[in-house]
Amino acid sequence: MRNAEKVLSRKPKRWLINLFFGIALILALFISFQGSTINLIRLASFRYALRAMFNGFREINVEFLLGFGTYRFEEGITYMAFQTLAIAFIGTFIGAILALPISFLASERIVGKKAAKIGITVITIIRVFPEVILALIILKAIGMNPLTCVIAIGIHSIGMLGRMFSESIDNMDYSPIEALDAVGANTWQKIRFGILPQVIPELASTTLYRFDINIRSASVLGVIGTLAGGFGALLLLAGSDPNNQWDTIAALLVVIVIMVLIVDSVSAYLRKKLV
Repeated sequence: MRNAEKVLSRKPKRWLINLFFGIALILALFISFQGSTINLIRLASFRYALRAMFNGFREINVEFLLGFGTYRFEEGITYMAFQTLAIAFIGTFIGAILALPISFLASERIVGKKAAKIGITVITIIRVFPEVILALIILKAIGMNPLTCVIAIGIHSIGMLGRMFSESIDNMDYSPIEALDAVGANTWQKIRFGILPQVIPELASTTLYRFDINIRSASVLGVIGTLAGGFGALLLLAGSDPNNQWDTIAALLVVIVIMVLIVDSVSAYLRKKLV
């Protein structure tokens, strides 16, 4: 007992460190509120905006939702939802294809620590720029069209997928690689028969997860113009309209929620089957 007490008495007083960081966190939170411009008048009138919003959900613009009557099908939200899915799918596919070779260059077990730093640096640089910034840059080259959104999503996906792919490669079992090396297999044969069969299920699962993220990105990229081809621009225009087009906003939100729920459910099911 005395030895145990001596050992415990020699342990550093962690509660002092935890207390210090706890107080620092509370102070930082308090300071962050200083100078905040909260409009109390608008905050008090927020209940009226909520009432108008719920009224819009009761009177959804069905013609605009399905694309009939005064609207063509190509102008309806349902068509834009399919277009958004297509943009996210193609962007994710491009990102996954380009991320695979970069992930090998960023894998320490494949190219070594020094060479892997180059691949990791490339991935980090790609991850610095969000989709909106990339879309604005690409916009200057190819103009306002859905391809701009596809390229922006594809390039940004390389950052996350490349990093996740390289970690999957580093964490795999290397005994099959050693066996192939012992029988004189070349580099391509090691990749084809030793690496890919092990990592493909995890890579596919990661790609599906990125697809979920890209659907949300494709939905809001329209805020920088009509380039996204989806309903991001419509959501922005309807929300900024002084007449408050809540029936249109409600139709957009209903489609977004249903689309995301369906894709999440399907991708979660597929990920369970893959991993």
